Amino acid sequence: MSNNPENVTDRQRFICTAIKKNGQPCTLRAVTDGLCIAHRAQATEARRKGGLNSSKQARLNAMLPARLKPILSLLEKAIEETYKGELDTRIAQAMASLSRGMVTVMEAGVFEERIQRLEHKMDGMKGHRQ
Repeated sequence: MSNNPENVTDRQRFICTAIKKNGQPCTLRAVTDGLCIAHRAQATEARRKGGLNSSKQARLNAMLPARLKPILSLLEKAIEETYKGELDTRIAQAMASLSRGMVTVMEAGVFEERIQRLEHKMDGMKGHRQ
């Protein structure tokens, strides 16, 4: 079929004009500028942002309390410095020990909070039965 506009069917006129990664023409319906939503310039940026936001690091940062973020950064730096031989291993061992203690205390706090919520629910259920 020639590129003559008179020979183009209505369906072909509304198909994306982009070429896929495998070298084949895209077969999706064009929305603007002859491109489908997957091949528009904004789609690349949106996919990049989506990929970053779905990363494990992004999820960890969202879950980690703000006051602990500097501590995590410090520990990451200490690990790197220890690996490079720049941080005394005794200091690194002390940091690891203190970090384990911190985690233990935080876990105990989380469990205590959960127990208190459960006890509160149980007290509420007892009040409804009487």
